[in-house]
Amino acid sequence: MSIGNMFASLALYKIRTYQVSDIANEHSSSGYVAFRFATIAASFALLAIYLVVIAPGGATVTSTLIFLLFKADETFVDVLYGVDQKHGRMDYIGKSQLLRGIATLVGFTIPLATTGSVFYAITGMAVLCTANTLLFDIPHTQRLDVISPRFNKGDLVRLARACFLPTVANFCATSIVSVARQGYGIIAGDELLGIYASIATPAVLIQAGAAFLYSPLIGKMAVVLHDKGKRDFMRVFIKVLSAIAAIMSLGTIVLSVVGGQVLVLVFGQGIAPYTSVFPYALAGTTSIAILLYINDVLIILRDSRTQIAINALALISSAALSWPLISAFAMNGVNLAILFAVVPAALIGFVRIVTKCSG
Repeated sequence: MSIGNMFASLALYKIRTYQVSDIANEHSSSGYVAFRFATIAASFALLAIYLVVIAPGGATVTSTLIFLLFKADETFVDVLYGVDQKHGRMDYIGKSQLLRGIATLVGFTIPLATTGSVFYAITGMAVLCTANTLLFDIPHTQRLDVISPRFNKGDLVRLARACFLPTVANFCATSIVSVARQGYGIIAGDELLGIYASIATPAVLIQAGAAFLYSPLIGKMAVVLHDKGKRDFMRVFIKVLSAIAAIMSLGTIVLSVVGGQVLVLVFGQGIAPYTSVFPYALAGTTSIAILLYINDVLIILRDSRTQIAINALALISSAALSWPLISAFAMNGVNLAILFAVVPAALIGFVRIVTKCSG
């Protein structure tokens, strides 16, 4: 799973927001598809070598390589979703994800139940999801634009340069929580880290909810910037940010009230002494969600330098603050480190966006 996540992070190359906000059509859909093929191939080669070096046995290597093929299909279809979203056909994406969910469930569970083999289960999942891409996603996206890959060295290099800093920034953003958690694991041990993970994982719903709210608006925000200018764009940016903050705050309050009881119900009484950490985990996740929104807006504005600066600052702050805060506040120190790292970074990003759009 961890290798699969590494693969997806590299292969996606943080290009979706850039693609959807490319209203001036600096790059064609064929160019984006070609670039995705290139990133998938490079990521697969890199991680296949890494896997052979670290894997304990041949069976593990084979199963993981099949899983990487599954992730390759998943990352490829993301570039098709970018074409769909840019043309206002989010319904294609919704139908595709529903079909992929069914394909994943059926493709994994039936082979596992009949053979008891994880290898066959992963293979079944990969085959059915790839079939969904070939039979549904590609035909539907072809209705909207030409998506046959066009490999032009100049275009590939320009895309690689344009999205390099956002990719590094995204890596920094997604590492903020990992660094704080790893610090806690070193200080407190794996058992308490596991308890923290059990408490904090449901909080990711907040982050997913924020992405669900604003992701469909990325293309529309880019159109406002292109057609109406920066001041109108700033007003839309602030409206969306206010909506995210209000809904996330309400969700945090509600989940804080009922979350402790739900955690005890799911994980048992052993987790009860630690449920007071949950509201702070929710607050930390909310701050991450807002930072990710700020990041996407900076991509729309093509301000990658600010993006890399604020996310690098947040990551360095998380690493620097984790140990003293965890030593002082135990498990809650993880959440405080995240908050103290992310909130200033998000504020700097907000000020930069407002300043850039007001000038």
